[in-house]
Amino acid sequence: MTLSSNSPAWNNARIKNHDDKALLARLDQYFNAFVTADSQGLDDIMADDYHMTDIPLGVARCPKKAWLLQNSGFSGLLTNLSVEAISLYGSSEPGSFSVMEHVVWFTLKDDPPEAAKPNLPPGAKKGDSSGMINISLMWWNSEGKITRELEYGRILWDGFDVGAF
Repeated sequence: MTLSSNSPAWNNARIKNHDDKALLARLDQYFNAFVTADSQGLDDIMADDYHMTDIPLGVARCPKKAWLLQNSGFSGLLTNLSVEAISLYGSSEPGSFSVMEHVVWFTLKDDPPEAAKPNLPPGAKKGDSSGMINISLMWWNSEGKITRELEYGRILWDGFDVGAF
């Protein structure tokens, strides 16, 4: 399957008019760091007590340091990584959360290791492009950092059209 995004690495065009400009700035910081594999940038936006639950990867309440290590391994398998925001709800207020629907687009740098294959399209190999449609929930603290993140997602399917969302 070859799919591609016609967008910059972090495309927030569909959410840029959200009323909460602090939330938009935080998401810009987070996703610009994500698409450039900037582990320090990700670390900066995450609270010390941050933890990630990533349903597609089978990760539950993973602490910050372990998640950053796992994320760097994931990013190392990919090239042409980009994120396209679809919708955004929620608030940056302390104790509040935001919900963002988005697509992560990528191309495999190398043939995937066995451990990664269950999270990719069947038969995926070096040079294949695909993506994952996700719902990402982020809880915010009083310092403007993410304390908890929860992701639900699914690998894209034949005929996927981001415009339909």
